[in-house]
Amino acid sequence: MRVSLTGPESTGKSTLAAQLAAHYGTSFAPEFAREYLAGSGPHYTIEDLEEIARGQLAAEAKAEAHASRIVFFDSDLLVIKIWAEHSFGSCPEWIINSLVQRQYDLVLLMGIDLPWEPDPLREHPHLRQQFYNLYQRELRERMTNFAEISGSGERRFAQARFLIDELLRTAEQPSRPQKKPMPTHPDHYTLVTPQCRATFAAHGAELISLVTPTNNLEYLWPGDPAVWARHAPVLFPLVGRLPDDAYYYEGRDYKLPQHGFARDQEFAVVQQSPTELVFRLQHDETTRAVFPFAFELTITYTLRDTVLTVRWDVRNPAPDQPLLFSIGAHPAVRCPLLPSEGFEDYFFEFDHPVTLERHLLQGGLLTGQTAPVLNEQQQLSLSYELFADDALVFKHYDFTSLTLRSRKSPHFVRFQFDGFPYLGLWTKGQGAGFVCVEPWHGIASPAGEPGELSEKEGILTLEPGQVFSASYTIEVG
Repeated sequence: MRVSLTGPESTGKSTLAAQLAAHYGTSFAPEFAREYLAGSGPHYTIEDLEEIARGQLAAEAKAEAHASRIVFFDSDLLVIKIWAEHSFGSCPEWIINSLVQRQYDLVLLMGIDLPWEPDPLREHPHLRQQFYNLYQRELRERMTNFAEISGSGERRFAQARFLIDELLRTAEQPSRPQKKPMPTHPDHYTLVTPQCRATFAAHGAELISLVTPTNNLEYLWPGDPAVWARHAPVLFPLVGRLPDDAYYYEGRDYKLPQHGFARDQEFAVVQQSPTELVFRLQHDETTRAVFPFAFELTITYTLRDTVLTVRWDVRNPAPDQPLLFSIGAHPAVRCPLLPSEGFEDYFFEFDHPVTLERHLLQGGLLTGQTAPVLNEQQQLSLSYELFADDALVFKHYDFTSLTLRSRKSPHFVRFQFDGFPYLGLWTKGQGAGFVCVEPWHGIASPAGEPGELSEKEGILTLEPGQVFSASYTIEVG
């Protein structure tokens, strides 16, 4: 298995490549450019870059010859292509052709959130964002199997191990003979307008990326498994947590995990166009074991300019039984959006001055206590201390729009929701690079013993044949 580490200067490629090779007991190809330029420093011609490309390919071949199961490459030909185009305006054709022919099982794009470390061979400390955008664009065009790595050195190591372990586990699973080929479906689906690109996974019908192509800015949290592995899960048929993850219905007891099971189910795609995508999930024997109801959940995503509309339609197909459920959103926005910003540079702006009190949680359950948050104010400044006691949970608020803004840049993410009785704001904890805005039809249970589902706060009831619909929008800019 071949894994390449790529990205701008001073992003930890060499350190991580050596760590991973030691961890997996294998070899890695060091960056040949450092050896080549050790004597002359950052003074080179296009002919030098061609020699560096040849040396890099030779180093890769040598590392492969001594590898066990997996091999790591510190830098690759993509680095040389971007380097050549920046310094000389073009890249030799043979390097581009070789790059196209190189096959990697995984490429790790190293983020620029590590501090710049001065080095005689490094040239562009102020252009790392520009270069990062180039790498990101190239990989999106060329590959499906790449991941963005960020955070501290320890976090990068943890992220990389998680991805590589999954890669090895998948590769080592024995193939099962099949009598006839099974139809295959893509895992990811994309909606595109000239102003925005949204990507979704069939697993959980989850939004996993929201990018403005003009600047290649990703607005959605990438799902870092070392922090929080999700992006924008759909919460169904439960919002929040139950005491002991249990409830009763008609004399029987059931177990249901926090936020339900839809986020971990495979949805069917029932309709797709360049700007609209429709997923559907229906009950089966597995869902009935934990949730004894028939249901049909349809999720429609529509992209117009830079506005993504998310619509839920829940139908009760049962002929004679009501459907009891909750449903909610959990999208995570990158915060900060830019490397030069911090979490504390951001704030939420409401559509008018508001007075808010939060309903406190302990262990994911409501305590019955409240605490003031705002008093006739229109902005809520973000800090990690604000979320030290878990999410901010609001009930029956009177605003319908919430915008995440920065004090250092004009970028924003605006959420529009109307008719949602509950709202959660959340981040994972100190240093987490995201914040969630969660409009809900449903809410966590109070602490205590498991209760009857029909008596739970926020539970919706659909009679046979009825349909419940709700929608919200995310606008980026």
